[in-house]
Amino acid sequence: VGSQPSAIVSGGYNGTATVASSEEWTGAGAPIGAWSTGTSMNSARKDGAGAGSYPAGLAISGDSATGSIANVESWDGTSWTEVNDLSTARDAFAGSGTQTSALATGGNNPPTTNNESWNGTSWTEVGDINTGRRGLRGAGTDNTAAIVFGGFPPNVVATESWNGSSWTEVNDLNTGRLNSGSAGTETAALAFGGLIVGPPVVPTAVTESWNGTSWTEINDLNTARDLSGSGGTQTSALVYGGETAPAPSGVANTEDWNGASWAEVADLNTAVSKLNSSFA
Repeated sequence: VGSQPSAIVSGGYNGTATVASSEEWTGAGAPIGAWSTGTSMNSARKDGAGAGSYPAGLAISGDSATGSIANVESWDGTSWTEVNDLSTARDAFAGSGTQTSALATGGNNPPTTNNESWNGTSWTEVGDINTGRRGLRGAGTDNTAAIVFGGFPPNVVATESWNGSSWTEVNDLNTGRLNSGSAGTETAALAFGGLIVGPPVVPTAVTESWNGTSWTEINDLNTARDLSGSGGTQTSALVYGGETAPAPSGVANTEDWNGASWAEVADLNTAVSKLNSSFA
């Protein structure tokens, strides 16, 4: 327990409003870890994405509660700074890569194939994904190597791999879902939780591991949820917050992945879902 040493989560929906607040996780050397209040973002938003690893990351775009925005903010371990906007405002998309080399892929308004690459200074539209969708998730090393998976229209199983210039369809998820958590890289990733559209419409606890070729089902989350925050690696990850029902019902639960199983650890201070940026 406490295998993931540090993380930050920002933005989201607290049950009544879209927020700009953030919390930071300290887990190394602690029996259960702890969340503390962090520095708020400049712009409140939900359903955006994050890229990077603590303490250097990006909060990319999202929904300001009045519509999609293009705002991007950079975190230096102390404060948030507004940087250049996405070319296309959107929410419910996949983020991957680092603070200086990232991708923003797919998303809403309507479900799109759009893919943008970040070079540390600006965003450029590059090769589109094959299947337009929202609620997909991603993992990757940088803007030249990534995968995206899942999404909506309902229960997409498609996984696509990015080589820096084009997307190729590879082996599918075992369980199609949208709004899952994700962690890792293009060759060693996790997909966990998410929403399965029925009837009925239910959150899932299913966790799958990607080895660069195929997905394998492994140990489930303790709490089924979607629209949660997540980050880390294939062997050391966190999932926090999210919704446990298909209507706004944010939770504070945090779980830690040690490479074999999930363990419940210290809760967020504020229950929140539709988290904007999460990086561990």
